[in-house]
Amino acid sequence: MLDPKVQSLLDSLRGRIRRYVIWDSLLAIAAIVLAAFWIGLLIDYVPVTLGGDEMPRSARSVLLVAVGFVVLLVTTRMLLSRLNRPLPDDSLALLVERQHQSLGGRLVTAVQLSQPGRSGDTHSAELLKRVREEAAAEIDRVDPKRVFRSEPLVKKAMIVVPLLLMMLGFAIFSPSAFGRAAARLTLLSDAKWPRRANLEMVGIELQAISAAASADEQTIRLEFEEQSIRLPIGSNPTLRVQANAEDFEVPTVCTLYYETESGTRGQSNFRRVGRVRDGFQAFVLDGPPLSNLGESFTFSIQGLDDRLNDFRVEAVAPPAITEMKVRVRYPDYLRQSSTTGQTGEIDFETEYQAGLRISEGSDVILEATTSGPIGAVDASLEFQGKEHEPESIEIAEDRRSFRVRLNDFRDPTAIRLVPAGPDGISAQAPFRYFVGAIVDEPPSVNLKIAGIQAAITPIALLPLECDVKDDYGVYSLTANVGRTNAQTAEQESPEADASAAAEADRNQEDKESTLTVEMDPDRDGQASTEIDLRELTNSEVIAPLEPGDSISVYAEAKDGFNLDGTHLTTSEIFRLQVVTPEELLTLLERRELGLRTRLEQTVTETQGLRDQLAKFKVEGFEFDTPTETDSEAGASGEQSRSRQLQILRLRIQQSGLQASKTSQELVGIAESLDDLLREMTNNRIDSKDRQERLGSGVRDPLRAVVDGSMQDLMAAIDAIELTADSPEKAANNTDKSIAAADKVLLELTAVLEKMLDLESYNELLDLVRGLIQDQEALQEETKEQRKNAIKSLFD
Repeated sequence: MLDPKVQSLLDSLRGRIRRYVIWDSLLAIAAIVLAAFWIGLLIDYVPVTLGGDEMPRSARSVLLVAVGFVVLLVTTRMLLSRLNRPLPDDSLALLVERQHQSLGGRLVTAVQLSQPGRSGDTHSAELLKRVREEAAAEIDRVDPKRVFRSEPLVKKAMIVVPLLLMMLGFAIFSPSAFGRAAARLTLLSDAKWPRRANLEMVGIELQAISAAASADEQTIRLEFEEQSIRLPIGSNPTLRVQANAEDFEVPTVCTLYYETESGTRGQSNFRRVGRVRDGFQAFVLDGPPLSNLGESFTFSIQGLDDRLNDFRVEAVAPPAITEMKVRVRYPDYLRQSSTTGQTGEIDFETEYQAGLRISEGSDVILEATTSGPIGAVDASLEFQGKEHEPESIEIAEDRRSFRVRLNDFRDPTAIRLVPAGPDGISAQAPFRYFVGAIVDEPPSVNLKIAGIQAAITPIALLPLECDVKDDYGVYSLTANVGRTNAQTAEQESPEADASAAAEADRNQEDKESTLTVEMDPDRDGQASTEIDLRELTNSEVIAPLEPGDSISVYAEAKDGFNLDGTHLTTSEIFRLQVVTPEELLTLLERRELGLRTRLEQTVTETQGLRDQLAKFKVEGFEFDTPTETDSEAGASGEQSRSRQLQILRLRIQQSGLQASKTSQELVGIAESLDDLLREMTNNRIDSKDRQERLGSGVRDPLRAVVDGSMQDLMAAIDAIELTADSPEKAANNTDKSIAAADKVLLELTAVLEKMLDLESYNELLDLVRGLIQDQEALQEETKEQRKNAIKSLFD
């Protein structure tokens, strides 16, 4: 048995060791927890003061799990494992003897030999008793405290105590902040740390794109949904935030930090807008990366110590029109025409292209194919200087195409279309198209009366030639002859008023009566017909014409246009005076006299041309030849010769132009004579001798001169110009040209004499006509006197 003092010492030492282990473990755990608290607080709060964010919940969860794992590990290894270890007496005795060398092994020996059940030891009882006594005697001098080292506990306490005091002070001076920190680090709360500034996201302002050109600029505000928003590519949105100015400090500047999908990083400063209103200060950003948005990006906004994080802008391609087809159904009158007749529902289909024009009155369908599904289409039509909405817009079931109908298309129209997707994202500029209108112009008609001038005989034949043109063909073409009787001469006596009024009524009826003749134009729009006044009179279709009457001849053309009225075009109106054959011959003789004057002028000009050619021969074609002795004088002489040659050629060219003019003048005279002959034929003037003299005596010789002698003359003049630098050849060609000019003069003089003979003949005819008229007047006077004589017998 051990001495009670020894046993008491060992039991006391065992208890001290266990308490030491507990304190050591608790201090270690406290140090870990306190250190984790302050480290977590620094990581969570310090970035906030620098404008950053708190630790996310995930990071705080990792920190909490890590601290829990370390505490569990310390508890297991430093506390539980050491407390569960056995502390035998001999081990405790040995621990005491290490610190108290004066025991000299007595305590260990006494403890070991006193263990129950021990056997095999060879010692005497007396020795064991003495050892126990000596050990017991030394127990009083044993100090258990010397067994323990206080340094580990002190070091841990030096860590725990300051941290604990700081925590207590933190909890005392700012209990709300301490509670927020403890709650955040223990995941009991996600409440953020209070900040000096307070930023709020307002949203995105985007300009509303309208198809109407006159629409006022409007902006729409879009809000972030779950911190994300979709915007169209190419747009220029404005990001708007606001800072609370009542309970917080307003930042001087707010900064946006962004990163695009392509990895580009950057920052942009917001612009401060106006003053504080309703307790908030507005900030806007309309620059990069929002200007001309090209790709998606994420961003955060910082103002002082507040921050808005994890926002995203998704750049979405708006629906675009990739193809535009135009389908046209022509109006009924065009569908029935031979030019554009169709039987289907659609007459014309094509891809849209610039400069497209469509016939007015058509029904037009614009079918657009889009790059993606659409939800709506804004459309505007501009024509007649005003904007209009289309009658209907039809969106296909697959939402990838739509139709715009333009019924009864009349005017050039500008079409603006803005397709929008199902999410409301629209194209950032209207798609513009322009369709021109092909206006159905009235037909053009040109009427000619061949061989008829301003006067006709009552039995004339009117050859009508009509040239008519229309965009889509002529529906009808008519020749019209309106008749107007000669007005009765003013009566001298009052008794003639009644007869004059009756005659005026008859004249009015004649004016309103018009003869219409249908004409059938060919494919080229040419049509001709003849109106025989003699035949019409004999068949009693029209009343007989009397000298002094007048008729109006004109053509009317009508096409198939029936949209707004009709297209009826009237040609030039020819007013023809009805005269006697004798009066018409008198008019023709005056015109013939004018032609003779023209021919005399032409002969005079031809004589001047001949004199000019003779002058060329007299002057010769020799030029000064430069000498070879003096080079400068030779060069000057060569220039002088070249100048003289150039002037000579110009004079020859003038002669050639004069010859050409003379030829054209002769052709004009011949054609005028031909018109005279046709006019005599069409008016049925029985004057074969006159026609033969004008035709074979004047017209045909003039044409022979033009086709013969004049051609030789012009060819000779051209030969002079070509050989002007060769004196001999030029002189020879000049002789030929003079001979040709003489021949022309001779032939024209003969024709002129023939016309003079005709003039004399016409003068004789005039004398004969005068005698006949005097005879007729005398006969009428004689008859009148006989009537008066008979009347006087009954008075």
